[in-house]
Amino acid sequence: MGYYRLSSFDEVAKAYNEIKPIRGARAGEDLRPLAERRYWWNRVVRISDTKYVLGDGNCEWYGSWDDGIREQVAPIVWERKEDGDYITVRNHMNGGTAVSRFDFLKSFLPQGMFFHYPQGGGKHFVLHGGAEHYLPKFKAAIDWTAKTFAMVQDNKLVFKAEGDGKFTRVNNLQPMQTRRIDKEVDRYFKPKMKEMWDWMCMVLPVMGDGLGDAKNAYAEALTEGKGSYWHWERQVDKNLVQEILDNPEHEKRMALAGLSAYQADAITGGRFDPQKDSYAKFRNCMRKVGGMFAVELK
Repeated sequence: MGYYRLSSFDEVAKAYNEIKPIRGARAGEDLRPLAERRYWWNRVVRISDTKYVLGDGNCEWYGSWDDGIREQVAPIVWERKEDGDYITVRNHMNGGTAVSRFDFLKSFLPQGMFFHYPQGGGKHFVLHGGAEHYLPKFKAAIDWTAKTFAMVQDNKLVFKAEGDGKFTRVNNLQPMQTRRIDKEVDRYFKPKMKEMWDWMCMVLPVMGDGLGDAKNAYAEALTEGKGSYWHWERQVDKNLVQEILDNPEHEKRMALAGLSAYQADAITGGRFDPQKDSYAKFRNCMRKVGGMFAVELK
């Protein structure tokens, strides 16, 4: 049967006490599965008398380093404070797409809360009481070798439990980027984007086929070692991109140029080889990574 939609702190604590830990070789790990026991990573973890984590597989991977990390990456955290009980809900990390996290939230949010992601929209929401609460992915810096974790942008939803399955949102609204261009910002950066593109057309051909070898180093430079070439668009700081566009002498201008050239389909065999629509694609890339779309608070 299992425990799914636990709707209060007391229900979570009761579930923890009632679920028998996994036996055998892992008996010392206090693994208490919420649902099917073979999926032990979907489990309830007692942090303290006043805090419990409902964790999934992603939570287990990072949380295995330290309970403090587990709390920061868990999809659901229940906490009892002096003024009442609270539930914190988090999405996946750094723009990643973890279907297991989405499935967990669909299964284990309290009664009356629903995880929702409109098909093709790319945005995620928690629905409750007729309201739609935007749930962006949080951002963190992880050193896999040293096993260190640092929260960069702690996007989350926090609700206070009012009883009878009712919850009140208590944290700030989250900034949601729309698909509408912020005309004022775009107007300011339009000539700067053209200036940078013209500079790229002069400088990048000199690199020969070296652009192919440099892209990972460029990604590390733009994300301060937090990301890779494949995910740099999601992990670069929009303020840094705007600084580079504003300052032709910026030390990271070449890194942004090299990576954006790939996004503009202007690289062939590691060489700069712009096509007819490459500038338009470059401009769209700059708008995206530079945060030039209108933002709404949800």
